[in-house]
Amino acid sequence: MRYKAVVFDVDGVLTEIDSIWRFIHEKLGTWNIAKKYAEMFKRGEIDYVKWAELDVSLWKDIPFHKIIEIIKEVKLRDGGKELIRFLKIKGLKTIAISAGLDVLTDYVAKILGIDKAVSNRLIISNNVLTGEVEVKVLYNNKDLVLKNVCEELGISPAETISVGDSEVDLPMMLKSGFSIAVNPTSEAVIKVAKRVLYLKDLRELIPVFNEILY
Repeated sequence: MRYKAVVFDVDGVLTEIDSIWRFIHEKLGTWNIAKKYAEMFKRGEIDYVKWAELDVSLWKDIPFHKIIEIIKEVKLRDGGKELIRFLKIKGLKTIAISAGLDVLTDYVAKILGIDKAVSNRLIISNNVLTGEVEVKVLYNNKDLVLKNVCEELGISPAETISVGDSEVDLPMMLKSGFSIAVNPTSEAVIKVAKRVLYLKDLRELIPVFNEILY
């Protein structure tokens, strides 16, 4: 088989929300401050790591169980379990790479049965957030993250199919052997993707994978 793994973005692809960062901010009432940090990043005044650090600093001393409660409110896109089960039957590894947060990415991976998940890690001490974050996935480095994951699995990025929706996914989509855009939010993503789908149920991807795989 030409392809050996499928790598998914999480926010907006496997979930119905497009940003776990914003979702948590809105639930905790910190969005008014956080959106100023987002504007600073967009203007090039701070880099992605600094942006993430500023964002998470707003959550210092929040009990971790409160974050878990918020995560459980996130709606997963329909058909995810069936899609992952189909891919596993076909013999493919499944990977989630997100510039979001591990609390959501790991949660989604566990529910859907995804083999490996990589995202940014919230630092927790004594069951509360310290206001710190370990940044693993930047705005523009999903290609490097994919390369590292592939090395761990003993495969090449060219043997992967990537599924994304936003410009954050472009490096990963360009690195993969085949790329699919799901509900794309950017013209650049549409141009790069070899297939473009607008869907509400991830099972709609199954016929596409059947075509690609054989």
